[in-house]
Amino acid sequence: MGNQLRRREIQAGDTSRPERRRYRPGDRCVQEPLRLSGLSQKRHLRDYGLGEEFTGFFVIRSKDLRTKRNGEPYLVLEFGDRSGRLYGNIWEDAERVYRELEVGGVVKLQGRIEQYRDALQVGIRRLRPAQPDDEIDHSDLVPVSDIDPREGLERLRRNADTLANPFLKKLLKLILEDEELTPSLLKAPGGKLWHHNRRGGLIEHTLSLCWICRFLARMYPEVDRDLLLAGAILHDIGKIEEYSCDTLIDFTDRGRLIGHITIGAQIVADYAAEIDDFPPGLLDRLTHMILSHQAEFDSPVLPKIREAFLLHYADQIDSKMDAFRRISSELQPDEKWRFVRLLDRFINFSRADDDQDGDQ
Repeated sequence: MGNQLRRREIQAGDTSRPERRRYRPGDRCVQEPLRLSGLSQKRHLRDYGLGEEFTGFFVIRSKDLRTKRNGEPYLVLEFGDRSGRLYGNIWEDAERVYRELEVGGVVKLQGRIEQYRDALQVGIRRLRPAQPDDEIDHSDLVPVSDIDPREGLERLRRNADTLANPFLKKLLKLILEDEELTPSLLKAPGGKLWHHNRRGGLIEHTLSLCWICRFLARMYPEVDRDLLLAGAILHDIGKIEEYSCDTLIDFTDRGRLIGHITIGAQIVADYAAEIDDFPPGLLDRLTHMILSHQAEFDSPVLPKIREAFLLHYADQIDSKMDAFRRISSELQPDEKWRFVRLLDRFINFSRADDDQDGDQ
């Protein structure tokens, strides 16, 4: 992964836009959401409280045909919209309903919020697939970041402009200003379920890492600030091809087969190949930042330079805090402990000032 990959020669100090090149967005988040109309739902799934009845359009996130104790089938459905997700059960005609519904499909659901084993779920009253003449705004169906992604992209560009290294600065400029890549970047989620799992979540997560890494670079002046910040901006760039996010955030075939870490390293190598005399050692270090940022969590190589260690821990901080924020929003009013399966432990989500009376 070095100079042998070059396809064109560009001077590092040249700020002109190159001709359109190899990046071609496919079945990824560059797709505009399919809209049936511009009508927006006023309330969303997680807005309803226990006992409330509702009617609305929701995405089928998953379907699981199971068997009752008496041997009869029943169907577990996961419904979702921009506010979150809830499960509901179909007890009659389960096999027929299973065949009629598709994961990622939109349904019209009439139901009631119920509680089962300390968790809210949907009591299904009526259910049918959405019809072509139904008035649905798909922006209601997929979670969306609170930040404006275009403003977020401009902030990423301003972060890139602070770099002194001409090669890294040119590389970031090529990527962040590529009109074929940025539509995917603007829409990409930061994950499917765990953290920043919303359209625009990747930019939101990346901006947080820039802030953390700038602080770390001031605290540890011996590290290469430019390398650390470039790694923060590019560490998850492969997620623009790893996920699709039309009615449902899910993995693409390429995402499942290759994964965002390897995809990201390939993207960076392709753009670096267009910069004249890009130092091979610098590219190796930047590639190492991308390949190692998840460390023992799925990375093909562990962090082996200071900047990679800092990036890994910054990524862990921001991803976990965002996941905790999401989980906190799903808790019942009197619920402070929740078992987090990915961490394999109970997490206390109460604040210190909520526990003045001691253990309950």
